[in-house]
Amino acid sequence: MNLGGTIMDINRRTLLASGTTLAGLSVLTGETMAQGTKKADVPKGGVVLTAAVKAKPGQEDAVKEALLGLVEPTRKEPGCLCYNLHQSKSDPTVFMFYEQWVSKEALDSHGKTPHMTALRGKLKDKTDKGGGVVVYELLE
Repeated sequence: MNLGGTIMDINRRTLLASGTTLAGLSVLTGETMAQGTKKADVPKGGVVLTAAVKAKPGQEDAVKEALLGLVEPTRKEPGCLCYNLHQSKSDPTVFMFYEQWVSKEALDSHGKTPHMTALRGKLKDKTDKGGGVVVYELLE
């Protein structure tokens, strides 16, 4: 019986020590991960932009479907580093792309692709003015 109690005591102590160690490691790992996060790999001369689209009321689903159709083919384009579509939580008529391109030439080529050309027809009479493109410079 005494042997069982000793094993239990050791296991309890080991378990407590391990738990404390693991808790400490998780804190350190979280800190390390945050410190280890690197900036985006946008090359010098790269382009970072947001592009907003505002759907007419009642056209949100049609606009969302048309915009989602761009994501997969665009991500496969040469020079596309990042192409993410977002929808506003406070106004479901507002959509925003966050994009990163290796160069202005790659972005210009994107605008001439078949899926971008087809988008214009898909969005006809379904969007309002109020969207637009904002180009950014990566500072750090």
